[in-house]
Amino acid sequence: MKSKILDLLQLNSEGYLSGEQISDQLGISRTAVWKHIKALKNEGYIIDSVNNKGYKLLSDTDELNSSSLKALCNDFDFIQFIKFLDTVDSTNSEAKRIAMEEQVLEGLIVSSEQTKGKGRLGRQWESEKESGLWMSLLLRPKVKPEAASSITLVSAAAMAHAIEACTSLNVGIKWPNDLIVNGKKICGILTEMSAEINQLHYIVLGIGVNLGQMSFPVDIIDKATSLKKEGVEVSGKKILSAFLLAFSNFYSQYLEGDMSQIISYHLAHSVTVGKKVQIITPIETRNAYVLDINADGSLLVENELGENEVVFSGEVSVRGINGYI
Repeated sequence: MKSKILDLLQLNSEGYLSGEQISDQLGISRTAVWKHIKALKNEGYIIDSVNNKGYKLLSDTDELNSSSLKALCNDFDFIQFIKFLDTVDSTNSEAKRIAMEEQVLEGLIVSSEQTKGKGRLGRQWESEKESGLWMSLLLRPKVKPEAASSITLVSAAAMAHAIEACTSLNVGIKWPNDLIVNGKKICGILTEMSAEINQLHYIVLGIGVNLGQMSFPVDIIDKATSLKKEGVEVSGKKILSAFLLAFSNFYSQYLEGDMSQIISYHLAHSVTVGKKVQIITPIETRNAYVLDINADGSLLVENELGENEVVFSGEVSVRGINGYI
C-alpha cells in the first residue's frame, strides 16, 4: 500500500493530493494514509503536508528500499517481482530459492548486506552492510543452455555503461565478469544456472558493486577498490537505475541472438585483449596471449604451443601474468 501511495504522489507531483482523495482511490482510511506517509518520510522521501491541501512529494530518496526499488522497476518486462532485504546470506542463493517456486517468473533481489556473498570458483565476496550494491536478477530467457554463459557479458557491458554514465570514471572489463577502475576490481558478476541438456530452467545473475568501502581485507587490498575510494560518491539507486536501462537494451539484443553491439562494447573496454594472461582451471594454470573476443562471447587466445584456442566463460579464470589484470 505504501508503494501505491508513492505512485499516486509521483503521478501528481505538480500539486497536492488530499488524504481523502488518496483514501478514496485506494480504499483505505485517512489514518492509514497518514501512517504510510510517515513511513515514506522515514525512508527519506521529502513530502510536504499542508492542512486542507494534503500531501505533495517534494523530493525523491537516494536510498534503496522496497518503495524506491519498486518505482525503479515498474517499466521493465523482465522484472515481475522485486524483493528488498536488510540482510541475506547471498542474493544469488535467495534467487535460487525463489526460482524453486513454479509460479515465480523473473525478478530482482537487492540486499543491504550479504553474510555469505559468493564470487566465482567458490570464492567469498565481501558484502558489508550498505557499502555496496548487492543484487541478483532471476531470469528465464528462451535460449539454449549453451548460450546462457553469454549473459555474463551482457551484464558486464550494462554495468560498465552504468558506472561510466553516473561518474567520471573510465571502466575496463576483465573478461568475462570483472569491472576494473584504475587497475583494481570494482564490480564482480557471478552467473549461475539450472538446466538440462536441451532446456534452460533459469539463470541467476549476481552482481556486486563496491560503492563506499575505504578499506579491504589484506588478501584483496591490492586488487579491489570502490567508487568512494576512487573519489566518487554515488548512490546504489542511481547506479541501479542506469544499469537497468542499459541492461534492458543489451538483454533485448541478446534474446534476439544479436551479440554484435555487446561484443563491440567489450572490445572497446577490454583490459584482457592484447595481453599475456594465465588461464586457470581447477586442474592447471597455463599461459596464453589473448587475441580477440569471438562473436559468441568466447575468448580467442594463442596458447603456449602457438595454436589458436577458444576459451569459454565459466570454464576458467583469466588473470594477468604479472598481476590482477
